[in-house]
Amino acid sequence: MIKRGGAGLKFDNDFFNTEVREGFEISSMMKRAWAAQMEVFQVVSDICNRNGIRYFADFGTLLGAVRHKGMIPWDDDIDISLMRDEYNELIRILPGELPYGFVVAGMYADCERLQNAAFVPQLRVIADEELWNFNDYMKYFHGFPYQRAGIDIFPLDYISKDKEFADMQKQIIKLGMEILGKWNELNREGSLDKFVSEFGQLCNVNIELREDTKNYIWKLIDKVSSLCYRDEADYVSSMALWIDNDSYKMRKECFDDVIEMPFENFVVKAPKNYDEVLKAEFGDYMIPVKGTADHTYPFYGHMEQELIKQIRRVGFKGSVDEFCEEVASGRLRV
Repeated sequence: MIKRGGAGLKFDNDFFNTEVREGFEISSMMKRAWAAQMEVFQVVSDICNRNGIRYFADFGTLLGAVRHKGMIPWDDDIDISLMRDEYNELIRILPGELPYGFVVAGMYADCERLQNAAFVPQLRVIADEELWNFNDYMKYFHGFPYQRAGIDIFPLDYISKDKEFADMQKQIIKLGMEILGKWNELNREGSLDKFVSEFGQLCNVNIELREDTKNYIWKLIDKVSSLCYRDEADYVSSMALWIDNDSYKMRKECFDDVIEMPFENFVVKAPKNYDEVLKAEFGDYMIPVKGTADHTYPFYGHMEQELIKQIRRVGFKGSVDEFCEEVASGRLRV
């Protein structure tokens, strides 16, 4: 059977066919999105492995590995987590380790454009559209036509046994994320400066409203999340989720050992005690619950109509799937 690949991963041609798994239809385009993200995942995984950095499949990706041996049929993104010290090390080395075409996005990006490309409290690695020719992008990423294919990378932080200290962290993180989430609304109301000043006082810093203030607040939230150390804690969590759900935590020992698990056509690393992790995240995780993503599915849905317009502008009269196949194969260049 013919294999087609980007830089590293190979997929049978029929992988990209529309398919029904567990009663849920997965479109050809979603299959391309999965494959594109797996390519980014492979790049990050290789960097981690070369540098002795441990990562874990997490959230829906971990659940997919355990329950489906791959993507959850109704999931559309890939998530991994690292313990805080290794997360910080990954941030430090990524700029020098990522191959051409791949960049850090979000708060730790090196320019405002890429900082704004991921307005999230975690690290993202993406394919930067400004570094790719469209035809090369389509070939590498298996005919996925939407820009910035990427994955999310989360830190796992220790939760202090000192309740007063943990409550202080929770207060600061909640306020910071509320300000960022309501930034434009607070600005229109004229109360943004007041809230930012209050947040600064809690962090014991003076914050002025400037072009980079939002990114500075993200970094302060990240710093406050990381203030507790292993010997001061019994549990770890993703702090952005723990602040609204005290039960969302796992014993710190859950992440001491790593195993490998099959995932579609390659393998991912997972915490050996994945059962405790998944129970904290999903409860009875072996019972499938469709439509539980915390974002609109599919993530590229808001770009679909613009893609159709662009396809018609270049004179292609076939379907979107046919266009993607033609460009990915090299038979059509645009």
